Amino acid sequence: YPIAVRSSSLLEDSQYQPLAGLYATYMLPNNSKILKTRLSQLCEAIKRIYASTFFQDPKSVMHTSSSRQEEEKMAILIQELVGRRYNNIFYPTFSGVSQSLNYYPVSYLKRGDGVAFVAVGFGKTIVEGEKSLRFCPEYPDILPQYYSIKSTIENTQNHFYALKMNSKSNLLRYGEESNLKKYELQQAEYNGVLKYVASVISTEDGIVRDSLRYDGKRVITFKPILNWDTFPLTEILKKILTLGKKALGCDVPIELSVNLPNQKNKLPEFCLLQIRPMLINGLRSKNDKVLFKNNELMCKSNVTLGDGRIKTIKNIIYIDPEHFDPSQTPKIAKEIEKINSKVSKTDNYLLIGPGRWGSTDPWLGIPVNWKQISKAKVIIEYSTEDFNIDPSFGSHFFQNIISLRIGYFTINKNTKDEFIDWDWLKNNPLKKKTKFIKWIELKRPLFVQLDGTTGTGIIMKPQKKKQDIMNEEQSTGI
Repeated sequence: YPIAVRSSSLLEDSQYQPLAGLYATYMLPNNSKILKTRLSQLCEAIKRIYASTFFQDPKSVMHTSSSRQEEEKMAILIQELVGRRYNNIFYPTFSGVSQSLNYYPVSYLKRGDGVAFVAVGFGKTIVEGEKSLRFCPEYPDILPQYYSIKSTIENTQNHFYALKMNSKSNLLRYGEESNLKKYELQQAEYNGVLKYVASVISTEDGIVRDSLRYDGKRVITFKPILNWDTFPLTEILKKILTLGKKALGCDVPIELSVNLPNQKNKLPEFCLLQIRPMLINGLRSKNDKVLFKNNELMCKSNVTLGDGRIKTIKNIIYIDPEHFDPSQTPKIAKEIEKINSKVSKTDNYLLIGPGRWGSTDPWLGIPVNWKQISKAKVIIEYSTEDFNIDPSFGSHFFQNIISLRIGYFTINKNTKDEFIDWDWLKNNPLKKKTKFIKWIELKRPLFVQLDGTTGTGIIMKPQKKKQDIMNEEQSTGI
């Protein structure tokens, strides 16, 4: 049977600062009739995994963490691959990753409800940041990336990875990617896999049908599993995440693979591949917390999406609430597109606007698409007395927000502890001004901090000295 050869190092599985995915993993078909050939491939894979400790990526990660390379120790794991053979390729029905903490909860989801990513075939689709299905095990019906037919087509998985079952002697010549090949979804449908995970956008009426009997575009929705319980995936995930969190004493991520058989007399297989402590950026620790006074902040919110720090934003593009006209939102979207195109490729910006960004209803917010705001790194939605709309949390381009790790703030006018310092914004010189939009370019960058565990976030005005951020005597924290 095919095997996976992977690392198990002290730093990768650390209880306090796990550095997941640092080193190489190799998948081997292991089906040569010559035993010496199979042994040679296994030995080479092991050598390459040890050699990957000297790659630049692991070194740079360790350099930015408290870990030291001389403290590292490694063992090798050899695991049977989960999946089935279909002629000359091998792959599982689907693979996935799940976390007990969700940094991007939408609607009435809570951070502690967790999140999962699943994709047909091997999990390389998820690891590489390609299109996969994201859902919450507690509320599997909520799929913000599939809010419309167009969005479903744009965000659905179109390819999957499978292992080529050939026995060439130079399998590892081009590294860990040479054995896995990308295939079209038609291959999975031919193999009888797609019926478990796909729906069809019918060519007759444009409606999503949860059956492959219709003609039309195949989209990966996992509806048969998430909605019709053909396999109890959500219940299994909830139980494992709860158990793992209790056992390890902290939030956990897991990796999984599932085989769903074509024969009625065979049972489905759920395989837990890995569980480890979840790396949280330590924003709640006293030594790492940024202290501030409210007059040093440009913005503060108790409802944010994302986690971590951003220290590179020098551009601010905002819509002044005093000049905002809800009837002119399509024109505002076009003005933003022009400014977005003028921001250099190496720069990004903070985008501030009323109502829902990306709304298809121009009376609820600015109807931009992702191309029109592609260089935004942090987005703010605010409400006013005359324009008090429930936030969208970026549901119209949710997939981009997650994959690009964009910070998202919502400012509610009725919440006392949330604000935008409009006076400070207006006192900054403008780089460009249109009828509705103002563009500010700062000399020093803003400091953005998002706490993914609590959902709070701040944007600090540029400081004269870096130490001013850390050394204020009379301060309060998130």
